[in-house]
Amino acid sequence: MTTKHQSIPDALNRHLSAHNATTSLADYLEGGANLITPEAAAALHGQQEALSAKIATLAESERLRSRIELLNAFFEQDYAEGHAATPACREIAFALLYFLKGADRIPDSVPEIGLLDDAMIIQLAIQHQAAAIRAHCRSHGLQCPPEIE
Repeated sequence: MTTKHQSIPDALNRHLSAHNATTSLADYLEGGANLITPEAAAALHGQQEALSAKIATLAESERLRSRIELLNAFFEQDYAEGHAATPACREIAFALLYFLKGADRIPDSVPEIGLLDDAMIIQLAIQHQAAAIRAHCRSHGLQCPPEIE
């Protein structure tokens, strides 16, 4: 995110860094999705190399890796088609940005549990956007997570 048009807006960056234990994950996800602007979507799109590299580090968690890859495919397709402003795409974009940011509610560097909060945010986004993800999977010949089939 080196160029001006690819930077995450300050309000979104603050929300990503918030560690408010009294906010439910659903409210946190919804609040973050509401902060996804066209600039934030462009920033995420511009971070595909970094996102792919972080996904590659999930060698021991096939389930989490496959879910993040699915959400990323959904985001990239919607972004390419100009649909990044839909509620589903904004929520998925926030979940991906949360995963990409390592200093979150549980820092990713904490052994054994560092990705637990990331997995919860990813799973919550999948549950919230099940219909949109199911439609995306069907239209692109992808396998959906079993819980949303």
